Amino acid sequence: MTIRDVLRQHTLPARDRLASLDKAIAVAETARNEAEDRVKRSSTEITRQRTLETERKKSLGLSTEKVAEAQRTVDDLERKRQEALDILMRLQDDQTAVLHSLREAQSATESALAAIRKEQKAKQDAESEMMRDRASRSEAERVLRRSLLKALDIYLEQQAGAVGAAFSTQEQRSKAQREFEAFRRARYTDPEIGRLCDERDEIQKLLGTVMVPGVKTMLEESLRGIEESLVKRFPTALRVPDAISSGNQIEELMFYRDREGKALILLPVRPVDWGALEANTASEAATKWMCLLWSMITELKLRTEDGDFLTAQGRPVFASKFDLEEVAILQGFPIKREGTDVIHFVLTAVPAELQEVLSHEDQDH
Repeated sequence: MTIRDVLRQHTLPARDRLASLDKAIAVAETARNEAEDRVKRSSTEITRQRTLETERKKSLGLSTEKVAEAQRTVDDLERKRQEALDILMRLQDDQTAVLHSLREAQSATESALAAIRKEQKAKQDAESEMMRDRASRSEAERVLRRSLLKALDIYLEQQAGAVGAAFSTQEQRSKAQREFEAFRRARYTDPEIGRLCDERDEIQKLLGTVMVPGVKTMLEESLRGIEESLVKRFPTALRVPDAISSGNQIEELMFYRDREGKALILLPVRPVDWGALEANTASEAATKWMCLLWSMITELKLRTEDGDFLTAQGRPVFASKFDLEEVAILQGFPIKREGTDVIHFVLTAVPAELQEVLSHEDQDH
């Protein structure tokens, strides 16, 4: 299985979640834009109705003055009473029409104000939904970054197993294979072992998607308890037995650039074994890793000023002073055992999405 296969396997839920949230954000943005358009149309209608209201009020004032003038005409000129009455009745009709028009304008204004309040509420709801979706998307991105880093650590653990396989004797490999096969049989014949394995598988699936830190901590504690129970019965239960080295095995030795543009080469060494190397603790495992480092130094002709062997975010690395172009020239190197190539490493840049996550890993907390 390649690094890209492992990444795809462990990040699929997070990728699906990101796609769903992007779609929800687009729907909310459309709702917000439509609400803003309706607010603008309602504001235009209010302006028009208020202008009409002002005109009606002016017309009402003029009509009232004319009514008063007509009444004075009736009082002063009795002989023109009938004519004045006709004028009065006509003007009163006009006044009624103006009052009716005024009430219609006022009613339209109230309706427009109600529409604005409704659309403003819709706009606020859409913006709130967008904020929630964006917060969820940010958390989904953090889950994706954690999944990518977890997949990288799993890949490095697999590489460490491959290196261990290259140095294992046939007797050790056979013994590890027998122990692992015994564990596999027990999973299907021993109810307790089967239950523990099923619980371990389910918790590992949940850890890839859980977003609440407290829940994640509880799941990790449960997982440690289950794994400790399995290891008590089968010490090799949690480690796939090393494959038999063919002498032609090729592995990718991955590297990424740091913030200064220099290459950090990820070493396929388990952190616990690296700690033993730093403590200068003698063991068979330490001998293997020293052979790996020595092969790397001698085959790549590394000098002291070319970089340092250290840990970066808990992972053993060779922090080089090389630019990416210089690393490309190095190509790769073999690891030899008793003069024979047992495994060959080819220097390969990590995928682009891993490069981005590794460059800012210390900020994602």
